[in-house]
Amino acid sequence: MSYETVNKSKFSFNEFFNKNKKKLILIVITLLLIIFALIIFNEYKKKQLVIISEKYNSAKIHIEKNNPNEALKILEDLISKKNKFYSPSALNLIIDNELIKDKKKVLSFFDEIISNNKLDTETKNLFIFKKVVFIGDNIKENELLNNLKPILKSNSLWKETVSDYIKKYYLSKGEFNKAKEFENIINE
Repeated sequence: MSYETVNKSKFSFNEFFNKNKKKLILIVITLLLIIFALIIFNEYKKKQLVIISEKYNSAKIHIEKNNPNEALKILEDLISKKNKFYSPSALNLIIDNELIKDKKKVLSFFDEIISNNKLDTETKNLFIFKKVVFIGDNIKENELLNNLKPILKSNSLWKETVSDYIKKYYLSKGEFNKAKEFENIINE
């Protein structure tokens, strides 16, 4: 019997590297550039967050020092930044310190916060509810229900609170039958 030897080419790293030298170097450089760009972008975002937090703290100091106009300018700017923490907090400061008397302007800030894509659903639901509460007794039944319906149809943390608010709304208007009907619908 004769044995045949089969020539199998062995993998040679040197040969592979020499054939693909330019491609490999390009890939390594590209990866390094991407990593470098991500590091720079991350540092930039951190720096921006520090700047925003400093502005927020500055607005609080202006409020404490009885400079509401300066505080309001800063807080309005923060709302427009659409930061997931400081924009809603800025609106809360405006409302808590009654820096704006024009309800329509405050409502437009609520809309801006609610439309912020960076916010999680529960925070949006909270601000939808806060908007309804801010409107207060002047709210019409349709507006109340249209604003709060998405919360009622979800499994939101705010569902029970919103439900109680709507029942109290009907009771405050003397509409006891509607309050009872609403309670029955929610309990089903």
